Amino acid sequence: MKKKHDYNSIIGGMFVGIANIIPGVSGGTMMVIFNLLEKLTYSISDIFKKGSTTKGESIKFILKVLFGCAIGIILFAKIIGIALKYAEAETIFLFMGLILFSIPLIIKEELVNEKFNILYFLIGLIIIGLLQYFNGNKMSSDITYTMGIMHFILMIFLGFIGGSTMIFPGISGSMILLILGKYELIRSYIDKLTSFDMQSIISLIFFGIGVILGIVISSKFTSFLLKKYKGKTISLILGFIIASALILPFNLENRIEFTTIKTCSLIINFVIGGIIIYYINRLKNKKNNA
Repeated sequence: MKKKHDYNSIIGGMFVGIANIIPGVSGGTMMVIFNLLEKLTYSISDIFKKGSTTKGESIKFILKVLFGCAIGIILFAKIIGIALKYAEAETIFLFMGLILFSIPLIIKEELVNEKFNILYFLIGLIIIGLLQYFNGNKMSSDITYTMGIMHFILMIFLGFIGGSTMIFPGISGSMILLILGKYELIRSYIDKLTSFDMQSIISLIFFGIGVILGIVISSKFTSFLLKKYKGKTISLILGFIIASALILPFNLENRIEFTTIKTCSLIINFVIGGIIIYYINRLKNKKNNA
C-alpha cells in the first residue's frame, strides 16, 4: 500500500471533524478533497483481510485520520459554535468555497479513465434536495436526555449515522441529525466534554461505538462501489457534493440581511475557501513530486 497522502491524514481528519459539526457540510466531502476516501476504505478493508501484510500501515493511517477528526471535533466544536452564532453566513460561505473550488480537482483525480454518468449525477442532486426538503431549515433545540438502555441504543444509532455519512461524501451527518431532531443534543454533549460532565462522556462513548460501526460498514460498501462501479459512484458523489454546497445559502434564508457590506464579506469568505483549496493542492503536488 502506498504512503502517498499520509502527510495529509491528520490535517484532512481535522477538516472532516470540523465539517461534521456544521449542518449541511459533509465530512465525507472533506475526505474526497483531501484524498482520504479511497485510502481509508482500503485501509479498513485491509485490517479485516486474512493474510494481509500491510495491516500495521493501515491501522496507523486510520488512527491518524481518527486522531485528526477528534481534534477537529473536540477543539473546534466551541469555535465553530461561536462562529455559527456570530458569523454564521461567513462560516457557511467559507465551506462553500472549500467545496465548490475542489470540484475540478475531484473530477481530475477521481474520473481518470472513467466516464461521467449524468443519470447518477442527477440522482445525487435529487437525494440531497429531498434531504434538504425534509430538513425544513429548522435547528433542533432538543437537548434533554435520560440515562438508560434506550438512551445508549439511541446514541449508538445516531453514531452509526454519523460514521456512515462521515465516509460517504456529500451527505451531511449533521443535517441528518437535524432532521431527526438530535443535532443540538449531540453538540451539547461535545460542548460539555471540557468540563468532564460524566453523563456527556458516557453518552459520547456509546455514540463513538456507533461511529466506528458506521465507518466500518459504510467503508466496506463504499469500497465495493468504487471498485466495481467507480465512474457511476463518483458521478453520484459529485451530485451529492455540488447539491449540498449549493443549498447551503438556503439554510440562511430569513436569518440574515444581505446588505452590500454583508454580501462583500460573504464573497471574500467564499474566495478564501478557494484559496485554501489552491494551497492545499499546491502543497500536495509538491509532496508528490518530492
